Order: sequence, then C-alpha cells, then structure tokens
Amino acid sequence: MKDRLNNPQCIECRLVLIEMHSMQILTTAGAGGPLLLRESIPAHARIAEWLTTAIEERYGLRAIQLALLPEVKGGGYCAVHEIIGELQALPESLSFAAVDEIAGDELADEEEAIVLKIMKGEASELGRFARVGWIDELLAKTGNYPGRSASPIIRQLNQGIDFCLLSLTDSAGHKMWFKAVGEPNTREYALTAELTRRFPSYLPKILATIPEWNGWVMEDVEGVPLNESGSMYQCQQALTALVVMQQEMVNDIASLLALGAKDWTCSRMATLLEPFFREARRAMQAQTSAKSKPLTGGELYQLQKDMESALNEFMSAGIPETLLHGDIGHGNIIATCEGPVFLDWAEAYFGHPFLSAEHLLADLARSNPVFAENLAALRSHYASPWKAHAQPKDLGRATVLGPAIAAFAYAVVAWENSRKRPDPSQAWPLMRSMLRRARRELDQASEAAA
Repeated sequence: MKDRLNNPQCIECRLVLIEMHSMQILTTAGAGGPLLLRESIPAHARIAEWLTTAIEERYGLRAIQLALLPEVKGGGYCAVHEIIGELQALPESLSFAAVDEIAGDELADEEEAIVLKIMKGEASELGRFARVGWIDELLAKTGNYPGRSASPIIRQLNQGIDFCLLSLTDSAGHKMWFKAVGEPNTREYALTAELTRRFPSYLPKILATIPEWNGWVMEDVEGVPLNESGSMYQCQQALTALVVMQQEMVNDIASLLALGAKDWTCSRMATLLEPFFREARRAMQAQTSAKSKPLTGGELYQLQKDMESALNEFMSAGIPETLLHGDIGHGNIIATCEGPVFLDWAEAYFGHPFLSAEHLLADLARSNPVFAENLAALRSHYASPWKAHAQPKDLGRATVLGPAIAAFAYAVVAWENSRKRPDPSQAWPLMRSMLRRARRELDQASEAAA
C-alpha cells in the first residue's frame, strides 16, 4: 500500500469514522481543534475497498463505508464510515469527538448537515445504506449472526447509492457475499434470482434474498477466474455452459425482457449505425495519440456500409437471438472442480449469442497466450451446438463474422451508455480502438471468404 500512496495521481480523502454507540467521530489533535483522519486513494481504485483496508491496516479498526459525500467546491472527497466490531486500544494521538467539536474548516456546513442526517438515519438521498447500524440489520436478516459480538469478518469491496458489495466470513472460515443494487442496475436483482433458479449449476447459490434492499446473500465460489486458469478444458466447459443457458432461453425471451434485460439485437444495432458513426467521426477527428492511425472519413463510411452488410448476414444465418452476458470477461467466470460459475449479471442483454462468446474469447486471448493460440478451435467448439439452427455454410460464415461484429457491438454499447453521462467523449478512446479492431476483423473475414 505504501508504494501506491506515493503515487502522484492519488487523491486525499477526509474520513468521518463514526462510533455507533456514542455517535462520535474518530479524530486526531490539531491546533484549532480535533481534525478528521485522512487517507490517500489511488486513481481508479475502488474507494470503499481501499479506504476500509487502509483504516484497518493503519488504525486496527474494521469499518464499512456508509457514503461518499457529494463534493463541495474545493473541498475534495469526504467518506463516512461506521466502525464495526470490538474497539481495540487506540493510539494516544487519536480520540473521539462530537461533530460540533471538530475544527471548523474540516467539514463544510452542508457536509456537517449530511453527517448528522446519516447518524439519524435520515440521509435517504444517499441511499438505503447511508445510515449507522444497517450492517446489524443485514446480519439479523441472514439469520446466521444474531449479534455484533458474533459478527463475522466483513470485507467491503464497493459502495454507492443503494449499492453495496461485501463478503462475510465466519469463525470457521465459511464465506458468503452480500450484494445490493440500485439505479441503473436494479434489474440485476430480479435477473440474478431468475437465472439462479433456472441454472443452479452455473450461478452462485443464493442463501437469502432481501427484496426491500434489492439485495441477496450468496455462497462464495471456490475456484480460479477462468482468465487465470490457462486450461483449454475449463474454457471449453465455460463455452458449453454458455450455450446451454442460451439455448434454453431462446424460447423464453419475453421473461428476459420483462426482467429488464437490455435489447442489443442485431436489428437494433442496425438502427443505430447512422448516429453511432456520426459520433465515431468526431471521435476519430479528436484523436491526439500517434500510436495508431485514426480511421479517415472515407474509411469510416466504408466500415459503416460493411458493418450494415455483416449485420444483415449475421441475422440471416438462422441462429436465434437469446441471453447475453454483457460483462462476461474480467474474471466473471469462475472455474471450479464442478464446472464454470458465472458471476455479475448486471449487464444481461438479449441479442445474438455469438457476441457473448466472442467477448469472452477476446478477454481470454488477452489474458493467456494458450487461449490466443487456440481461438479457432474454441470458436468451433462453441459454434458446433448451433448446427441445428443454421446450415453449415451459414454457421461457418457467422463464426467468421463474429469477431468483427462483437468488436463493433462493444463500441456501440459503450457509446450508448456514454450518452447518459456528463462527458460522452470519455467513450471515444474505446470507440476508436474497437472500430479499428472491427475493421481488421472484417478484412480477415473477407480474406477467409476469398
């Protein structure tokens, strides 16, 4: 941790560490009164995970993050935590103080008001977990840990408005996970519950659901992330399991849509070609890096035409559209001794099944040369069960076009998501990269057809 704290890209965060019984805050002495503790956070770190780990390492205290306060102009970040577990002896330099005893310039007036609301359980604008004591409610709801004295070891990975992800490990070493979701991912709760019911072998076992929190408690999955395994057999198992789920869902698309799965069908992507490529031209013109040559206006025009043709060919092959895992890489498949387990269905889509397979293979190829060297065999393994839906020539062509359309789809999804954000141009680097890749893959597909 020390090496990362010396990173010049780190940002400093003020810590409001609340002791729930006294409702006082842990402070250090300052000339103008008690001061808040501070911790540095590296850029792109998970704030809740980083801070709770730092608090334990530096002060020997376990804590959970309740809220990250809205930034006050010039004030930087301020994170509110609740101290959990038994209090150990504190260093003499630390003491507890009431909110109104803290030095005047430590908290802006609006921050102090929010901290008091969190203490009273009235900060609903910051979500259902921005209140002291909610963790005890969770332990009571699980039925396994009736009181704080019997609390498990809690490790928090993430926190946001109505969102939380943490692990609970009991004294025997048994681990479970609690996850709750808020906007824009509330659909993950219902989708996860339904997919777990349908495919209990391929998703973590749900131990308890908490509907009022859009939350659930699930068993820990013991295994290794597929992208770290290097096993062709385990990769083939995962591709087979993906096909099993997709083929079962072919005839029940209505339930997927009702549960909130996003429409990323080929026909929808085709309707987005014109606005997407308008944005792509702006993205290419704004490129400043010389590492890769931006596509010209003429090249983008031709790519748009070629992609329209490829989408039509993809759709006409006869392979039905079905369940997609929109974030299938990045360690979201665990290889276990009993087979693959798929995690994190926040991005569940409805579309051409080959897109998920190609996104998985692209992630695996980046992770391990073994997978990169065997992409053709892995694609053939995945495509084989779809023979009942397509003629051999059409299936072969869809397999060849899959990498290009998957790269294009990745760019379109990123672009669509960025349109709702304050700075849509943040998606431009990814769009440029994926479009260059789509162009290369289409050229290779043309060579294969020649």
